Amino acid sequence: MNLLEKAREYETKHSKEIDKNERPVFHLTAACGWLNDPNGFSYYNGKYHLFYQYNPYSTHWDDMHWGHWTSDDLIHWNYEKAAMAPDEDYETGCFSGSAITDKDGRHLLIYTAHNEPLHRDADLREETQCLAFGDGENYRKYEKNPVVTFKEMPEGAYKGDFRDPKIWFEDGKYYFVAAARLKNGLGGILCYESEDALNWKYTDTILTNEGRWGQMWECPDLFKLDGHEVLSISVMNMKRIDESYRNGNCVLAFVDRSETAQPLDVGFDYYAPQSMQDKDGRRIVIGWMQTPESSGSVPDEMKWFGQMSFPRELSIRNGRIYQEPIREIESLYTSTVVKEVNAPKAERIDGISGRTLDMTVEGRGTDFFEMKFVLKDDIFVKLSYDKKSEELILDRINSGRSASICDYRRVKIGSYGDFKLRMLLDRYSFEIFINDGEHVLSGTLYETPQDADGIEFSSDGELKITLNKIG
Repeated sequence: MNLLEKAREYETKHSKEIDKNERPVFHLTAACGWLNDPNGFSYYNGKYHLFYQYNPYSTHWDDMHWGHWTSDDLIHWNYEKAAMAPDEDYETGCFSGSAITDKDGRHLLIYTAHNEPLHRDADLREETQCLAFGDGENYRKYEKNPVVTFKEMPEGAYKGDFRDPKIWFEDGKYYFVAAARLKNGLGGILCYESEDALNWKYTDTILTNEGRWGQMWECPDLFKLDGHEVLSISVMNMKRIDESYRNGNCVLAFVDRSETAQPLDVGFDYYAPQSMQDKDGRRIVIGWMQTPESSGSVPDEMKWFGQMSFPRELSIRNGRIYQEPIREIESLYTSTVVKEVNAPKAERIDGISGRTLDMTVEGRGTDFFEMKFVLKDDIFVKLSYDKKSEELILDRINSGRSASICDYRRVKIGSYGDFKLRMLLDRYSFEIFINDGEHVLSGTLYETPQDADGIEFSSDGELKITLNKIG
């Protein structure tokens, strides 16, 4: 039995041991074990495909496989058999990558082969770019892998940090961008091109880090959106340079090669997003709802760990990227409650509660707003907005988590006459969209009791609350 057959046999057996009530209702989790980056997000042969970094054998990171889902509608997903295992002599892990339909109609995967002959010895580490071809179900690695090595990198770049190719086809040629550690020890984004997807040449370094934007970069995504060019990168070890940014590992986007970056999610848990253009022409993105620095905080009882964000549609307005949940979420609604209230003191509103929902709160004439959710006794998450300070504060300190990780965010978002909040809440996570997705904050709730489902409001303005229950 080879490594891929072993993984498939293991996931088939152990995924059956996880009851659906132990998983989120509308967010994706691994078949079993560990999940991190989304990979190969694409539309092929009439279906959406999403792969993921995957260790089926444990709820902790280890030698990476590729797991696989398919969907007809981006809402209802099917578990497919594991797509790849690190079974070649040039790899100890199949790291992140992407996918397209090639000229011959095959599903083409491009990924990073991570190789550490002596486990975790960074001095011996090498990362190369490799291919696999498939029919949407089974994939075969290219016999002449790797197709790009450190020999095709700029002088002085580190062969051990060269990863996460994002591929596309344009004007008769294939292109990909990948992240690398350059000779200054910091991240850069390299671009390659090919006539046939087999033979590649380095063409340009399209963005370099001079120390302002963290250290090493990962998971680049380059695409066109509403007439603009967007480059998103996952930044390691970012320092909070002003009140618009968060520290740690985070995601930044540059529009039209601007020198200023927009943070794509200023919450606690969002990293390594990957986008695709869907069959209707929308740009859809999915990210890993975790960050590397909090990945060791796995509760003992978990049979899986790691989940994906809900698919978001991207747009650009006045030079800024907006993100909103895809409209297909409406197909999951089971009931709707609408309330118009005044809540000058903290109070619960009849009919407004739950742990699986899509809720919108619109505040008119609001100078101050506060909401507690997943509330039960002294357990809650608190979100507050103050118009005078122009600050949004997200506080997860009292959510019942036993691990010590980042649980408090203070973000400068600006002053709004009317304030609008939308929240997706799904058992083990939340995603909050401010003013139609101008700002987004995501977080996980692994240890918050499932019966902590209260929601409490306080505001000096009028509130209109629309709660759509899910599941």
